[in-house]
Amino acid sequence: MKKNMYFILICFVSYSMAYAQYTAIPDSNFEQELINDGIDSEGILDNRILTSDANSFTGTLNVVNKGISDLTGIESFTSISGLDFGYNTGINNVDLTSCTSLLTVDGTGCSNLSSINVTGLVNITKLKFTFCNLQYLDVTTNIALKDLNVRGNQIPSLDLTQNVVIDHVDVKTNPLVFADLRNGNCANMVFYVGDYTPCLKCLFVDDSSDPHLWDHAYWIFDDITQPVSDEAECATWPEIPESYCSSLGLEELNKVAFNMYPNPVNEVLHVAVNTSHAVINICSITGKVVLTKNLNQTDNLIDVSGLASGIYLARFESDQRVDTKKLVIR
Repeated sequence: MKKNMYFILICFVSYSMAYAQYTAIPDSNFEQELINDGIDSEGILDNRILTSDANSFTGTLNVVNKGISDLTGIESFTSISGLDFGYNTGINNVDLTSCTSLLTVDGTGCSNLSSINVTGLVNITKLKFTFCNLQYLDVTTNIALKDLNVRGNQIPSLDLTQNVVIDHVDVKTNPLVFADLRNGNCANMVFYVGDYTPCLKCLFVDDSSDPHLWDHAYWIFDDITQPVSDEAECATWPEIPESYCSSLGLEELNKVAFNMYPNPVNEVLHVAVNTSHAVINICSITGKVVLTKNLNQTDNLIDVSGLASGIYLARFESDQRVDTKKLVIR
């Protein structure tokens, strides 16, 4: 009898422990909002929430302007369809890859948000990150995306070739040097807003001869930007002078004195800088770093022969100053 009771007790404890699994919520302001909204059923500010509470919450999670600096724990909100965390200026990065039911995400005004991971979220239809500090954004797996607004960020490249239904794009005021919209849906674009991107020479589109591109009620871009259909057409247009880029609004403090040649390059890239302790990161157009090298205050030789031919971004950093240029490897 005692053995049976002991066995039952063990089973009960095991069941209770399995049921009462917790998700850490290290940001107290975030947890307080979950308590206020009745999501954290325990109602105790203890930097954790029942995982079952998070898993079962549906609808939109709204935590706008609540002084939150860390959204850790959001990974357990696997059933939410919307997330609005705008104007929480302390948030630096967010990983939403576990929130597979998401349809919309809004991080407007999160001025320190430099990274957000939305990889694999195939149901997402709207992303809005205006006036943040995003350094890159990969939306190549967001195949249902229709509306993208990243106005006022620090994004140097954008690949929308896999977003076959997207019809609203706002990339105004970004240091873009590469933008590819060859997704088969350009003719259905409701609007593309891309002015104040003074270093964007070529805007890759499905058909550069489409008169729809020149209807400035729908397509807005700088005079220096030319819609092109392919790389060969892009090569026919002159390069944009760096002085012109900065005169149109890129802050001088964001520049690093450097020079790289040849460009396009086959095997060895020469990089000259006039400052010490600089770093170059060569990135794919989606922002993935594929090569990193520390630079000396001299002519630096970088072997790029191991990289596949294509368009890359060369990102230079020194003394908290950054600059990004397009790099073509043949």
